[in-house]
Amino acid sequence: MKKVLVLNGSFCEKPIIEKAKEMGYYVVTTGNAPNLIGHQSADEYIPCDYSDKEAILQLVKENGIEGIISCANDFGVLTAAYVAEQMGWSGHDSYETAKLLHHKDQFKQYCYERGIPSPHSVSFSSEEEAMEYCRESEYPIIVKANDLTGGKGISRADDFDGAAGAVKNAFSMSRDRHILVEPFLKGVQQTFITFLVDGKVRYSTSCNCYSFVNPYLIQAETFPAMGIEKTEKELVQIIEGIARDLKLADGIFAFQYMVCDGKPYILEMMRRCFGNQLLTVLDAVTGVPWEELYIKAALGESCEGVRVQRPTYRYCGHYGIMGTKNGILESCQIAPEIENHVFLKIEMIQPGAKIENYQSERIAYLYYHYENPEEMNRMVPKFGDGIQIKIRDLEI
Repeated sequence: MKKVLVLNGSFCEKPIIEKAKEMGYYVVTTGNAPNLIGHQSADEYIPCDYSDKEAILQLVKENGIEGIISCANDFGVLTAAYVAEQMGWSGHDSYETAKLLHHKDQFKQYCYERGIPSPHSVSFSSEEEAMEYCRESEYPIIVKANDLTGGKGISRADDFDGAAGAVKNAFSMSRDRHILVEPFLKGVQQTFITFLVDGKVRYSTSCNCYSFVNPYLIQAETFPAMGIEKTEKELVQIIEGIARDLKLADGIFAFQYMVCDGKPYILEMMRRCFGNQLLTVLDAVTGVPWEELYIKAALGESCEGVRVQRPTYRYCGHYGIMGTKNGILESCQIAPEIENHVFLKIEMIQPGAKIENYQSERIAYLYYHYENPEEMNRMVPKFGDGIQIKIRDLEI
């Protein structure tokens, strides 16, 4: 059995771990949190900080690891690329390419230099220089930490006073002490998800993105994206152009973008699995075995010949149930008109447990399907009205 390393073992990586074992691999997981649910599915867990590329390289050498698979985090992508490069393994982009794509400042500069439509960002390593720039900026603006995901370190500022707090917040959270300032775009946020084989888009799908509790964290998606037929050709051309230019490895390539006046403007990109088991929805809506492809690509194996089936659902999506304050969860009740469309529910926080950061923690994940897209996109934004959550304040 080929021994492979999956970086981290959270709820997000659990399906990847289970699929890799099903495919006949001996799966080792790592990370700083031994109690994560995904580790229970692995053949072996070895504690290590997966964002520490040198430590992971040493782990690989000492334990006979023969391949590496990234987790649902950009730091994992960077570590996997570095280790693969050092070990002479295929299946990952070069380390320099991975940094270019997953550090926001480098990627946005790349887009700017090549005329790829994207809000023009300016990067700063100095709080004073950032504030000088904000003094002359046209508002509103978005301020971002350079190296974080999941909406962390992002703030909108509507004036100079607001910018001061946004800049401090971004610098306080960024690991590499870099931030970006860019114009705030108003439009429809969507995601275009593809799988590259030999630099070409082999499989793709798209979704609408909704953020309710936290405006910078996607809480729900509905597949497919409304109006995707108007933007898909341009998005494919951009992705294949980047793949050709940077000689990208096979694997996932996704854009988060904002549609403004009918044109897509790129906000973020990803070359990894997603933080909400979204590959489950991708499997259902396309019939393509995304987990299997993800593993094969990461291990440098051929992605030809995978079995593509008829899609299970034409219109489906995901919704993360979130609270509106911190405290002790007492109950979470879902209305029948929502439950009737749910084909999978994963509970993350049980009654009696503490919610410490309601703006990022999910009480449960719902995966649902509808018979037509109009009903789905009408009902999903109203899910909050049909989900009754009781949270008790923490005792002081």
